[in-house]
Amino acid sequence: MEFRQIVYFLEISESGTFQKAASRLGLTQPALSKQIYLLEKELGVSVLERGGRSVRLTHEGEKFYQYSIRMKELWEEIREAFSKENELKGNYSISAGGTVSAWILPQILKEILKKRPGLSLSVREGDAGETKDAVLKGEVDLGILTGPISESSLNVLEFLSDRIFPVASKDHSIFLKKKIRIEDLKKQSFVLFHPGSALRKAVEKRIKSFSKEFGPKIAMELRSVESVIKSLEAGLGIGFLSEYSIGPNLKKIKFEEWNTERKFYLCYRKKSGPGLALLAEEILRSAKEWGSERGPSSL
Repeated sequence: MEFRQIVYFLEISESGTFQKAASRLGLTQPALSKQIYLLEKELGVSVLERGGRSVRLTHEGEKFYQYSIRMKELWEEIREAFSKENELKGNYSISAGGTVSAWILPQILKEILKKRPGLSLSVREGDAGETKDAVLKGEVDLGILTGPISESSLNVLEFLSDRIFPVASKDHSIFLKKKIRIEDLKKQSFVLFHPGSALRKAVEKRIKSFSKEFGPKIAMELRSVESVIKSLEAGLGIGFLSEYSIGPNLKKIKFEEWNTERKFYLCYRKKSGPGLALLAEEILRSAKEWGSERGPSSL
């Protein structure tokens, strides 16, 4: 049995004739008659009594009519429920690291909220461990983490790519060198993120892959992106930043061995409602549009 056959049966019942019902449904009369025949064959009873130009419900047809009304009402209830979900309304919370919270999410969420007046979003900043725990414990709805991520209880969607560069103040002495070597960098002080930072872990992994003996002389370990940027702009050392957060007062150091990449992922619990999946899709779509506007190197 197909739901359209129920719709056809109800239309015939209300119209009183196959001809009127076929016209309203946009079908030919033979096509409509065939569908009712198939319906009656599956039910094993006749639901319509044909006589002259009009039709009437049989005794079995009267019973089936009541079931059909209930099925139609249930279908309309389902459609209405999912239509409300598609409106993407309600309050949702997001946790992400400093770079994403400060330089990426504000632009993306601004555009989403313009299009979704019934949507309310809150963002809280946390390092990789804090964000992951918050999502798993249900303290936030959605997290943005650096991959790879292996959690069977989470849906994981690729968000965007990020490139990390060694940087320093534009007037830092390191830029007096025509060619920068590892020996030059060993003499410098470094301003780094705290050890729990995903960015720092990515950088350390990259450095150790080609220079296991190198241990940077750490002058500062800071938690916020803003603190790192201000310290680097003040000339207090060399640091590592996402390409998204490198401002005009800082300059990339041409030492390609230290350039690294990472990927961000959207994560949310698998047992979450459909509204959260819609929000994730909306964020991904907006991120793609935002990245296209920034240029091919952004994503």
